[in-house]
Order: sequence, then structure tokens, then C-alpha cells
Amino acid sequence: MEKSTNHPDKTAQISTETVSDIQTIIPQLIQDLESDSTNLHSSALRRLMDIILDHPGNKELILQNKIIPLMNKFTENIIQNEAYALSTTIVHLIGVRGIIEDKTVLAEAATEPLIRMIHQSDEKISKCGSKSLGDLIEENEIIRHSLLSTGFAQIVLHTLSLGTQGQSSSSSQTDTSVPIHVKNGILDVLFRLVGSSQNLEALSVLIPILQQMKTNGEQELKNKAKKILGLLSSEGITSSSSSKEQRKEQQNEEIRRQLEQNERINQELLRERQEKEKQIQEKEKEKKRANEAEAKILVIEEEKNKLNQEIVKLKEENLKLKPKPIQDKDFPIAIINPDPSNFDFADVGKQKKIIKKKDQTTETVSLSQVLENGIWDLEVQFSNRGQTGGIGIVKDTYVIPVGCNPETFPHNQNMASYHGQGWGYGYVNSKGTDTPGNKSITDNQIIKAEYDSEKGTLIFFVDGVQQPVYITGIKEKVRFIISMYFAGATCTICSLKKLTRPTSGHLSPQETLASPLYFEIAKWAAGTGCSVELPIPMGRPCIKIQKESVKVTA
Repeated sequence: MEKSTNHPDKTAQISTETVSDIQTIIPQLIQDLESDSTNLHSSALRRLMDIILDHPGNKELILQNKIIPLMNKFTENIIQNEAYALSTTIVHLIGVRGIIEDKTVLAEAATEPLIRMIHQSDEKISKCGSKSLGDLIEENEIIRHSLLSTGFAQIVLHTLSLGTQGQSSSSSQTDTSVPIHVKNGILDVLFRLVGSSQNLEALSVLIPILQQMKTNGEQELKNKAKKILGLLSSEGITSSSSSKEQRKEQQNEEIRRQLEQNERINQELLRERQEKEKQIQEKEKEKKRANEAEAKILVIEEEKNKLNQEIVKLKEENLKLKPKPIQDKDFPIAIINPDPSNFDFADVGKQKKIIKKKDQTTETVSLSQVLENGIWDLEVQFSNRGQTGGIGIVKDTYVIPVGCNPETFPHNQNMASYHGQGWGYGYVNSKGTDTPGNKSITDNQIIKAEYDSEKGTLIFFVDGVQQPVYITGIKEKVRFIISMYFAGATCTICSLKKLTRPTSGHLSPQETLASPLYFEIAKWAAGTGCSVELPIPMGRPCIKIQKESVKVTA
């Protein structure tokens, strides 16, 4: 057995020991307390408590020796033994001996031990604690204020919410139940607190549990709960403050929504006014240009006729050289649905399929077809009063869960998507980043996603118009996805095809013309503002003006 380094037989001499003596003794006590031998702990804690009692003003004694952190060794496991009792007493002693200006906090030092007494399994000690605390409540206003403002209501709520042990229950029952005398004692204290205090709003949190006890509790508990509810009701405390705060928050939220809606309306009116002013200015400019061009119309028409004749010849030549195209192939549409209770499906003809959303929750479904070895094309059409959904791709290895939002983590690390109103107004999301620039999707538009497995690109179209923001760097097998949120929304899958060639293009702003005729056509079109379709004969370059695309790396 390890021998203690302190000397319990000299306790009577502590009061006459000097600070120098104490500075020598305390390191020895700390050595015992840090030892793994539990036989040394209790005597060392008693000796340390005596020293703190006899030297109340020596703060350096406590701080330099790190006594308070050392006590955590015995309090952190919450084991009710002598070491736990002595260490918590030492911490309590240090706390109450310091100068505390706030009397409400200081009063808690008096009420906290009594509350612990009430919770003891010894019924006599428990009743003594409840009576003493009740007497303090009626005699001292500071005690009442301290209980109402430092969390006593939460202690009561915790105790009353636990199950009740019978009078003869053994101590082997779990921590989820308390003896009935503890609940009786707590209710007695609460009754005296309600009967002698004002400003009882903090106790409104107890109303639901008291109402439950009034109906389902033991008879004695029922009677006490009924009396307390009566006193609270007479003071105007009839519902939980949390429900009041919730209603207030709902009202504030409604006000915020209304303000936001008003701001949107104002912004829309401002945009309309600016658009009208712009239209007026444009009309004035057009009128001026028309007057200036009137003298040149005959010459331009004659040149246009000549150019059109040349264009017809070029088209005929192009048709002769153009090989017969290989037909694109339609694929059957099969859906992987993680939440069958939230979608209805219906086939339309042989190729189309309609998806209808039931509940207003975020959900994502995928097509079962794995996209590899070529160019794949998915066309869909949303309908829900403008509140649409989105399309995109998911890694073939990723299992889509119920309630999946492709824009949130971790789904956005395995998906890329393009959404309409209600989802970001045309943003393309990849790796958790939203990139603006595409047109916002709305009802009854044909939305197309074109995936090229060789180039690793995903390009979007709206009513046949290629969108500038697209995704590149896709290196794994993927499948198409469709995301929806609003109840009653529908998505019609128009087709799933494997293409022989891409419909998308990504050209430089200008390419040099080899043909002088093409140069003259382009020069005329640029000068007059006319739109001319230029055929592309085999082996001949042509000018095409295209908005620069925006790449989003997958």
C-alpha cells in the first residue's frame, strides 16, 4: 500500500502553521491526490479542505497550486463517494468565500445544497430540505428572485418529467425515475414560491407538465399540481412562454415575408418603368436609323437578291456533299425512385413518362440508364405555376436517399444540377458552388441536358437555345437526375436518346473566312443588321458569332 506524504495526526496544528509551512504541505497533498492509490485521496482532500478553511484570503495558495482544476479529477465522473463529496465541497467553499457582488448569484449558494437535499433518497433528509427551502423562500425576497432567475424552473421540469418510484422501490432502478417523496418535496417548494412571488413568467414552462400531472399523476401529486396551476392562473400565467414566443416569431416572420414581397413588387415596378423608358429611347433611335437608311433601301435590296441567289447555290452544293445522317436512337425510360410514397408515374405513349409530386418536400429521382460510350440527350418539361424543378447528373455509384436536395452536402459532392424558379433562378450547381448565367427554367419549356462521355461535358438547353454555363471534367459513369419540391408539380420526360453527334457547339468568337463570297455576305449582314443563315459546305470555314461559354469544373 502506498504511504501518504501528508500527516493527518497533525491536523490540530494547522491553524498555527505559517504560509511557508502550507506551501510545503500542499505539494505533498497534490502528490497524494494525483496518485492512482484511492486510499490516499480522502485524507488528502480533508487536509486540503482544512487548509482552505484556515486561510480564506490566500488566493495565491489556490491559483499557484492549480487546486480547482485538480478537483475535476474527482467530480468529472459524477460518482457519489467520499472523494466526490469532499472535492465538490472544496470547490463550493472557494466559490462562496470570494467577493460576489450579485446577490442573486450568491443566494444560489444557499439554495443549491437544499435542492440537492430534496433529491436525496432518504425521505427524512429530503423533507427537511424542502421545508428549509420553503421557509427561506417566504422569508427572503432575494432567495425568491434567485430561484426564478437562475434556472430553478428547469430543475423542477427535469424532476417532474422523470418517472416515479414507489415508496418501496429498490435503489437498483434506473436514473430515469425518482422517488415520489422527491416530487412531493419539489411541488411543496414550488407552491410556496408561486404563493409568495411576483413576475412568475419564468415558471410558464412548467404548465404543460403540471397539467399532465393533474390528469395522470398520483393523487397527492394531482392535488398539488392543481393548486399550483390555480395560483399561476390567478397571476395570468396560463401558457408556456415558449409558445408565446413562437407565435410572436411567426408574426414577425409573416411581417418579414410581407416586407420582402413589397420590396419585390417595388423592384418589379422600377424595372418595368426603366424598360418602358428604354423602349421609348430605342424607338427614337430606330426612327432615326430608318430615315437615314431610306435612301439606301433600293441598293440594299438589289444586293440582297444577289446574295440570296448565291446562298441558294451554296445550299444545293452542301446538300449534295452532305452524307445521309445516322439516326439518333430512343431509349426506354426507367426511374429509380427512393421514395415511392411521394411520386406518381404515368406513361404517355411509348416514349414519354409523366412524374407527379405528392408532398411538398425536396426529392430527387434518377434514370436507371448508365450514361457511357457516347452522347446522351434528356428532354423534360416542368409544370407548376412557374415553380419548377431541376435536372442534372449523379455518379452511378451514389445511392440517392429519401429527401435528397442536390444542392446540399453531401449530395452536391456527387451531383451536378441546373434549376429553375424556386431553386436559384438558373444557377448551375456543382461541388456545392452555384454559378449564374443560364436562363431560369419556367413552365412548359423544353429543358434538355446533353452529356458527352468522351469529352466529359454536360451542356444545357432551354427551348433549343444552348445555355452558356456548362460543366466539364466529368470522368466517371453517371445517370440523369430530376429534382422536384412542390406538391402537385409535374415533370414530363419527353425523351431519352443516344445521339450520333452533339447538338451543342463551342466555337471561338470569329474564324477567318477562306471564301471571298462568305466574307462579302458576312460584311453585308453586319452592316445592315439583317440575319442571314450561312450554310457550311464541306471543307469550308465560316463566321459564327457566339456568346462565350462559362465552364464549371465537375
